[in-house]
Amino acid sequence: MTEEVEVRVKRLGKTIATICRPLLELGGAPAISFRGKLWPLADGVIEVGIPEISEHTEAESKTGNPGPVAAPAASAQEQENRAAGEATWQDDPITEPPSARLIVDAGPGTGKTHAACARVASMVNSGIPASRISLISFTRTAVVEIRNRIARALEDPADSASIRIITLDAFAWAVQSGFTKNARLTGSYEDNINAAHRLVLDDPDVRDDLVRIEHLIIDEAQDIVGARADLILAMIDALDPESGITVFADRAQAIYGFAELNQEGRCTNFLDELVKRGFRQLYLTKVHRTNDPNLLAIFTDLRRTVLDSRRPDIERHVQSEIRRLAHEDVGDVGKLDLSMVSSDSLVLMRNRLDVLIASSHAGTTPHRLRLSNMPICVRAWVAHLFWDYVHRRISRDEFERRWHERGIQAPINCAEAWSRCVEVAGESAVTVDLHMLRKVLARTNPPMIFCTPEFGTSGPILGTIHASKGREAPTVYLYLQERLAIDDTGEESRVMLVGATRPRERLLVGTTNGPSCRVTNDRLWRNTGQSIQVEVGRPYDIDPPGLVGRPFFSRQDDAMAAQSAWASQSLRQRMVLRAQESAGWQYVLNDGEQRLAGLSERFKSDINLISWKIQKRIGWLGACRSIGIRSMVVAPDSSYSESMLEPWKSSGFLFAPLLSSLSIAIPRPRQ
Repeated sequence: MTEEVEVRVKRLGKTIATICRPLLELGGAPAISFRGKLWPLADGVIEVGIPEISEHTEAESKTGNPGPVAAPAASAQEQENRAAGEATWQDDPITEPPSARLIVDAGPGTGKTHAACARVASMVNSGIPASRISLISFTRTAVVEIRNRIARALEDPADSASIRIITLDAFAWAVQSGFTKNARLTGSYEDNINAAHRLVLDDPDVRDDLVRIEHLIIDEAQDIVGARADLILAMIDALDPESGITVFADRAQAIYGFAELNQEGRCTNFLDELVKRGFRQLYLTKVHRTNDPNLLAIFTDLRRTVLDSRRPDIERHVQSEIRRLAHEDVGDVGKLDLSMVSSDSLVLMRNRLDVLIASSHAGTTPHRLRLSNMPICVRAWVAHLFWDYVHRRISRDEFERRWHERGIQAPINCAEAWSRCVEVAGESAVTVDLHMLRKVLARTNPPMIFCTPEFGTSGPILGTIHASKGREAPTVYLYLQERLAIDDTGEESRVMLVGATRPRERLLVGTTNGPSCRVTNDRLWRNTGQSIQVEVGRPYDIDPPGLVGRPFFSRQDDAMAAQSAWASQSLRQRMVLRAQESAGWQYVLNDGEQRLAGLSERFKSDINLISWKIQKRIGWLGACRSIGIRSMVVAPDSSYSESMLEPWKSSGFLFAPLLSSLSIAIPRPRQ
């Protein structure tokens, strides 16, 4: 696998896209993967039309086996809208010239994503090169959704591959890694943003690259504050004056106002700065998410109140209106029974502790968590396939044999799984470099095509309102705090409005008392009388040696038994963590008599720090829980490898539990 090269894609002699792809090989000649096929490369150009036929393509044409899965079909509502020619806006951003600079005010459910994707598609279909259009979105999940929707709106869906759709943090890192030799991730998103900002201001090569953008689209702009606002404003100022910009925002959903301050202590108001630069305002007003009159009143009337009202009791008024317009009062959060909640529902709460308490009460009832700073979940099928495969390369025949013999259960079929592996680590149409695949999947942010958007794989979603922005569901359970946090910014009222505008059909409202807690290194914990509860399941709590390495497993058979236990029974509760001398006083996770894992040095350090704060000793934690499994992937050059047992040391793929619990400890006096 080599570095990516820039390639022009032609059809019937006409350039239809410019893409960046790894250089592959087909029949001993250079080739590029495009739309799931391999195309011969000559003089920096691939000519698409009739695809090059590989052995597998020919075999599939004879047997009828499916090839790569196409982009998801449009929803019924999208199809109805398209068929009826229905506009999703009051003003029409699509027909605006590509050079226009716009702020599009888009309330919840008014078709913001539809309008953004349609605007991009309109520009590409009219002849603007797809590679000259960039779109900055708020989350990695949104990036995947937006690209799929743009593909469906394009005359040639293949053009979507050339549009740069990226999160701001990923863009900032791309600027650093592409234009400085000393680029490094410090672990701080703030440092990453500030470093990119300096390069945009000072590096002529970066500015030359930005000038190539003919149109920039920015999503969820109301949440761009502080250093992120400063970075994007610097980008905008670096664009060619003729370049267009479309900014989508909803001030009523601005709930990150205090997320970050710049060094002078002021918070840059991004939208106000755009107004100063002469951006023109457009409005999307028609709500398409719901036809329910109560929900429509929240989406429109209550939103106007939040935007316009200066009343001192705005938080209480908004809460009262949400309760009045809700379809049902479901009472205190303690009554929540997740086994009675449909799997397509969304259960929202104000803070992380509320979610963790509700999740703990759910036991082993399947559910998913949507919280900030959770471990990345690479889907379990990856480890199922590769945990004992110790060779560097795998052929398509071997991949398919393993898939079928092991009865892999996944949301995609075997052909699509192979296509995704080829996309990121293919040496050819029939060979994947597993070392490259390991490098890619071991990254802090692996490709979303291999990941679950939530922490968990099935059941209703429990999450905070902040982490669930942009999500919607037929039914939403919204638990409002009994004791409101009053502030003069109106942010609490906006948070409640965001939660109340997630449903399409029904809004059920309950109450939580908003319990207090303490935080140590981003880990929640709280006193509960003679015991304490400590959050278990932070991203760094468990690492590869803790699952298949020394000193937790002295023999391969012991590690094999633990991995098999996770694979056969991923939902577990009432597990116990004990600090053991034989493991250097690190914490060992047991289910009954069976050892399943050891937790990291960082976990031990956090527990020691909590112990120091309460001036007592914590030797064990009970009620530990797993809500599923994921694949953990170790890069070939990882320092973890030396302490791992075989075959995982050579394969680099293993199972990891989805630990998530408020575990109970009874601290003892220090001796």
